Amino acid sequence: MNRQSVTAAWMVSVLMTGAVWGQVQGTIINTEGKAFPGVLKWKVSAKVYTVTANNMDLEIPLASVAELQIAKPKDLEAAEKQMSAGDATLTIPILEKITKDYFMLKWDKPAIRYLVEAYMTAGNTDKAIKLCETIVSADQTTSYVGEIAPLYWQALLKAGKTAKAEELVLKAIKSGDRLASAFALIMRGDLVLATGDTADNAKKALRDGYLRVITLYKSEAEAQPEALSKAAKCFEKAGQSGRADQLRSELKKNFPTSGWAQK
Repeated sequence: MNRQSVTAAWMVSVLMTGAVWGQVQGTIINTEGKAFPGVLKWKVSAKVYTVTANNMDLEIPLASVAELQIAKPKDLEAAEKQMSAGDATLTIPILEKITKDYFMLKWDKPAIRYLVEAYMTAGNTDKAIKLCETIVSADQTTSYVGEIAPLYWQALLKAGKTAKAEELVLKAIKSGDRLASAFALIMRGDLVLATGDTADNAKKALRDGYLRVITLYKSEAEAQPEALSKAAKCFEKAGQSGRADQLRSELKKNFPTSGWAQK
């Protein structure tokens, strides 16, 4: 069994036990606005945080946590730079460690987001899905809201699990979270195109997905580059090259540093 498989298996085994996963210095802000500084730990089976301070432990349920204040790991910053440089697969060992050390301690989600990307780049779709589902098992909302959700949907689509992806997309649209809804509409377009690379499907993907994001979710800048890029390709497929060029120009003008502007 290789190192990546060992890590995935270890993560699953921890979730199935009552173990405490990760402990870091930080502060929990509860839903009443009170701050609890100390060493923070996450108890997997009980789904509660433990704050240790002055030789005393205080348990705080997940539902009572409004914010986790924890310093960003320096290794994560290094991994982000490697990802930006196109060295995704080289970041895997670093990201695996952060995922374990910070599970349910704020920085696990961005680490897993990058790790999912790295696994996808390496062709390890199954590992990408397992990692996403590790987080989802602790917090169901992460399957349809937040930064991991769109990557989870992409991994499901790539694995041919379209029914599950469609289910989560619908939840995201109904969630009331505008950014989640925007990414869900992009995935809706992707799901249409997955049924066949035809002009009719391109028009449907535009109508049901990409154009809705471009016109109705302009305030969600994070979703705009992907929607613009994919809409341009659909217009090209539908024989409207002028409109495609217009969207590509808008993408490069408004989001010049986005990876989608380079595609």
